[in-house]
Amino acid sequence: LARRLSTMNGIQKQAFLAGSGVDSAAMLLAIKSSLIVLILIWTTWVVVGAFRAWRFGDMEIYDMLWQVMRASIILLVIGFYIQ
Repeated sequence: LARRLSTMNGIQKQAFLAGSGVDSAAMLLAIKSSLIVLILIWTTWVVVGAFRAWRFGDMEIYDMLWQVMRASIILLVIGFYIQ
């Protein structure tokens, strides 16, 4: 996706800059940064929720670890595709 977005020619870049007032690379960086922050917040929410459930006895330790690992794997995969 990033390769397709960054293959704009000079005329397209000028048109984007004139229409939005922002360079396309800066806009792409802002979108990627926002997505990474949202995914990090979501992962933290999952980890804290799993820890609280384990602490109160609602979940076994292996279930908690599995939830944390799944959230971390999703974070890594989405981070790979966002780069």
